[in-house]
Amino acid sequence: MAQTTPRVEQVPTALRLAAAERLVSVRGPARRKAARSLLESAPQVGIDPSLMWGTTDPDRGRDWVGQVCLAVPGSGKTAMLFLSEPGHERLLGSSEDQLRERVLVLEAAFEGLAARPELGISVAQSLPEPGQRWSILASKRASMIHVGDLAYLRRSRPEQVGLLDPGALQWPEGVSVRRAGDLADPGNTRALIEALDRSYEDTLDCPELCGLRETEDVLTSHRSTGEFDPTHWWVAEIDGRPEGCVLMSACPDQDALELVYLGLSTRLRGRGLGRLLLERAMRSAGRESLGTVTCAVDRRNTPALALYERLGFREFTSRVAYVHPIGASRKTRT
Repeated sequence: MAQTTPRVEQVPTALRLAAAERLVSVRGPARRKAARSLLESAPQVGIDPSLMWGTTDPDRGRDWVGQVCLAVPGSGKTAMLFLSEPGHERLLGSSEDQLRERVLVLEAAFEGLAARPELGISVAQSLPEPGQRWSILASKRASMIHVGDLAYLRRSRPEQVGLLDPGALQWPEGVSVRRAGDLADPGNTRALIEALDRSYEDTLDCPELCGLRETEDVLTSHRSTGEFDPTHWWVAEIDGRPEGCVLMSACPDQDALELVYLGLSTRLRGRGLGRLLLERAMRSAGRESLGTVTCAVDRRNTPALALYERLGFREFTSRVAYVHPIGASRKTRT
């Protein structure tokens, strides 16, 4: 019997277990158990099983599910997308058929998220590994925006920076650095937003992200990373005007201090102040005795890569970043 064309739909409750099986990486008899565990733990880890879109075809079996996209809402009006991997062609069709269906479920996810304004999602994002060509091709064909090839870096012992003597951390006249302070204070939040906005001008770090979200939403995303502690957030100012910042968060479960963001305005760049700002933050936050410092950087941002290399950071993995705006576009960046 000839195969019928699968339909694309939001995965119904009766097919969620089969859809979850397509998403887990476990193989063999343990796959269904892993899928069931995923669904059972979903509420505790922020997963809404209703935000799955898949290709289905009753003619191939009552619980047949081909390709699946799961959207997981995050902070700052974002949603992370997870795609099903290639499967056996006898069961799921040719590699081109599977790719085509992957594109269809991505597009259905975009439409589905836009139809749920109560979720408040502005940007859907995907971070496949460079070797996951099946995911990268689907992202491209679904008109997702390639925003950068990200290098993930780390170094050990955050408090032992090793380049400058603490007494050498001097700032040029007119430039000062202070802790961001309590973000419940509107003035501190406003200063951070101004610092971020000015650091985005002519940025080399994923410039395609500019204009997709309000900066306040970006700040919310940064704040949700790890364990937020305002004593690890610093603002650089020129005569009291915010012109840059460095934001760090502790991630004890990874024994790491994450550099969430480092950015300077055009007025501060090219003067070695990025190194001074980062060293100040690492020396201060290093008192938590976490084993490593980690960060992610766009490979096009060669000045940042050079800075991190001088500070002893080394690459340990990489990702390819794609995004898709959901609904109306925003003013600044993600």
